[in-house]
Amino acid sequence: MRILLLPFIWLGRAMHWLRIGILNLLTLVILLFLVVFIAYKLFYHPVVPNGAALLIAPRGALFYSQSESWQSRVLNHLAGQKAADASVRQMVHGIDRASTDPRIHLLELNLSDFSGGSITQLDTIARALRRFRAQGKPIYAYAPNYSQDAYLLAAQANHIYLPKLGAVLITGFSTRGLYFKGLLDKLGVTVYSFRQGQYKSAMEPLTLTHMSKPARVENAAWLKVWWNAYRNNVAQGRGLKPSQIADYANRLPELMVNYRGNAAELALKQGLITHIGDAHAFRKAVAAALKQSPGHVKLIGLHTFLVATQKTTNTHAQIAVIPIDGMLVTGDAPLPGVVAAQATIKQLNRVRHEASVKAVVLQVNSPGGDVSAAQAIRAAIVRLRKAHKPVVVSMGTLGASGAYWLSTAADRIYAHPTTLTADIGVFALFPNYAGLLKKLGVHYSGVATTKNANALSPYAPMGKNVQKALQAMVNHTYADFVKLVANARHIPFKKAEHDAQGRAWSGLDAYHLGLVNALGGMPQALQEAAKLAKLSKGQYRIKYLPQPTPSIALTQQLNVLGLTSLRDDILGESSTLAGVVPMDQIRLLLHEARPYALMAYLPVNPR
Repeated sequence: MRILLLPFIWLGRAMHWLRIGILNLLTLVILLFLVVFIAYKLFYHPVVPNGAALLIAPRGALFYSQSESWQSRVLNHLAGQKAADASVRQMVHGIDRASTDPRIHLLELNLSDFSGGSITQLDTIARALRRFRAQGKPIYAYAPNYSQDAYLLAAQANHIYLPKLGAVLITGFSTRGLYFKGLLDKLGVTVYSFRQGQYKSAMEPLTLTHMSKPARVENAAWLKVWWNAYRNNVAQGRGLKPSQIADYANRLPELMVNYRGNAAELALKQGLITHIGDAHAFRKAVAAALKQSPGHVKLIGLHTFLVATQKTTNTHAQIAVIPIDGMLVTGDAPLPGVVAAQATIKQLNRVRHEASVKAVVLQVNSPGGDVSAAQAIRAAIVRLRKAHKPVVVSMGTLGASGAYWLSTAADRIYAHPTTLTADIGVFALFPNYAGLLKKLGVHYSGVATTKNANALSPYAPMGKNVQKALQAMVNHTYADFVKLVANARHIPFKKAEHDAQGRAWSGLDAYHLGLVNALGGMPQALQEAAKLAKLSKGQYRIKYLPQPTPSIALTQQLNVLGLTSLRDDILGESSTLAGVVPMDQIRLLLHEARPYALMAYLPVNPR
């Protein structure tokens, strides 16, 4: 019998040793890979070739700080999803360094995979491009088509290439969305809303059938600032008048017909581009400008250039830059695109106890969110200042509502002219499904110990006394908000209340109203932080902290990734409705609409 089993025994032993051999081989390969990777990181230092072109080729949308954890980025990479590669800070640093580096002779701006950004982000990069060009170095730009966002950057170039079937699409700015009250009425869903501030319009898509008059006034004001900034940027880059850019946007369909659909020829005649040519012609032009052959152009990418030109310093003193980038929520939420209050507070507390950190700059780019989250982060900022560490806020695209609430704790607030800020107002929403249940024939019944035990149920109509109580809470919170602003900004309460009213102001208007200290970006904020900390130039280094990562396990990351994907499929993040339906706003309102979660939030899509 054993003889009959011998072949199987030998086969089992062979499989055992084969399995061990394969596992050992894989282990060896992984170890070799790690050794090579570590050696590469330790010993390899890229060199900038002489007579090179700096390649700026942003992929995806512009961002201030990376909002995804490294686990999420790895999972997205494994899923075949390309990560966004368009950091505003890195692009500006690279362009500014290259402008004074004698080894860099020109800048190649390839916008083929660029999907845009806010006017504030675009303006920041456009200014850096103009500084580069002012050094006498040319910029060559190319894209198969120029969106409105992409063109603002391309307009700063000396040479702008566009294929003969391409187009330059400039249409202006607008803010529009869908209003769902009619649908909710038909469904039998009642949305109770409580707000303070006549311009506070976050709840309007669920409570009205159209944009209110105060919202129109508010939106028209900041849209005008945005459009003026866009026209001036393009006009300055192309040597045109702002009125010519406005005329092109207003008459684009008519002009297209006049040129028989030849959008490239139209752009050339209007002075928006300099050459009609494809990618091959563009590469030949860059090579010719460098006096090199097209197949051997000395190109250096942005990240490689930044590594090659990174200066090391032994200075102990630091200015920490902490991102407040996204919607404010309580707790330690794992979803990307939010500022989890507890994670951010931990980060603020850490730098408070680090002796080397002498000052802090908060890079704020947030529409606000949960009032409790804003107040908790604000308290942590106050503790920083009490520890004798100056705090300066640098606002990006948004520094509104709850984000402005926490910003008032800083020593100084800087904003761009196009920043949307203030929006000093509070609201609460409570969806009620009693009417829907009635239409479906579903009944809601039970017992309670007190008459108010069921007062906040979404399945029974809300009583008038409860509505008055919730409105009183909103009124109280709003009064606290206005008082906080008045004290922090050293302005009379009546003036603060007059300028509040839930209105979002442009950074330019906010400066004139005394709601921010100065107009400027991160460089100005860093200089002010150094001044307040009494640090001279060369005596400190800047430490950019990453977006706080929620403390969750990899398995939870997998679950979050799946839930996020499902959420996006349901709510249209990747559908044809994206950009038409205010999905971020509706998602927030429906998810966060619960009693005692008072919101200070500005529902604006900055792109």
